[in-house]
Amino acid sequence: MRGYARFVAIDTTQPRRVVVLGKNRLAVECLPLIQSCGDQIVLAMPEPGDDGQAGWQPSFRASASAAGVPILQPEDLNAQEVIDAISATNPEFLLSFQAGQILRRALLSVPILGAWNVHFGSLPRYRGVAPIAWAIINGERATGVTLHRIDPGVDSGAILATGDVPIAREDTGRSLYEKCTDAGIQLFGEWWPRLRIGAVETRPQESAEALYYNRHSIDFSVRAISWRSDCEAIANHARALIFPPFQYPIIRLGSQELEIRRFSWDRQPHRGRPGEILATEPPTIIVGAPGGRILLEELASDGQVVLTPDHARLGLVAGAILS
Repeated sequence: MRGYARFVAIDTTQPRRVVVLGKNRLAVECLPLIQSCGDQIVLAMPEPGDDGQAGWQPSFRASASAAGVPILQPEDLNAQEVIDAISATNPEFLLSFQAGQILRRALLSVPILGAWNVHFGSLPRYRGVAPIAWAIINGERATGVTLHRIDPGVDSGAILATGDVPIAREDTGRSLYEKCTDAGIQLFGEWWPRLRIGAVETRPQESAEALYYNRHSIDFSVRAISWRSDCEAIANHARALIFPPFQYPIIRLGSQELEIRRFSWDRQPHRGRPGEILATEPPTIIVGAPGGRILLEELASDGQVVLTPDHARLGLVAGAILS
């Protein structure tokens, strides 16, 4: 097939020797998929912050340890002593499941059958940082997960396979993350039996279609809603910021900051100013925005849900202006 490069494996009758990098449920649930094919995970490399304790996600370090897999947990994956340690295991594959560091050429040259990654975004459109958040902010109706070869660029390697992930109107950063995790596990499970023996073809990415978001492209510490944008753009930005237990978008009323835990939006016309509370229909607070309304359905203050009887005490009444 024109534009495709065939991947040639070596000695397909033998178990593959695999190094696995990553974190969270994606790495945890892909680990047994590798082992179920009879392959040997010669080294697991959890993220530096993985202390072996489950939090909002299961611990990859704990799962690898329970499976009897040797663990190496360096701060810098590209340090020469780390590359030497990986080389000593004679790996054929290096698999990355949300590893947080860019892998340099010296490391990528170690596994003789290549390094591969599951990316939570459609490539080449969503390379780089926060592809889930950017897909929501950009108003996409669908995104995807991509299994691709890792090259010295950033998410620019040849694509092996993709999986579609629909984005619902009510999806948030957190809910879409979980959808992408499910899709990524499914995609890897479908393709690993073929990838491990070389029965696959890849296609190069179209550079002209590429978008790249670097780590400075979004600042998740800036969570206050701006009421000057179109109501759909406001809603998309707010949805992208809803990622418990880490963050929620916030509204400001005077010196108060309140988290938006749940909301919806519509195109119903109104005469209010941007950020003006148009009405309260317990438990919903209706706020005007250009082109429509934002319906605040659950707010929180200092981590506690604000109940309807407290709305008036906090100044959440018709005519108030959210800054």
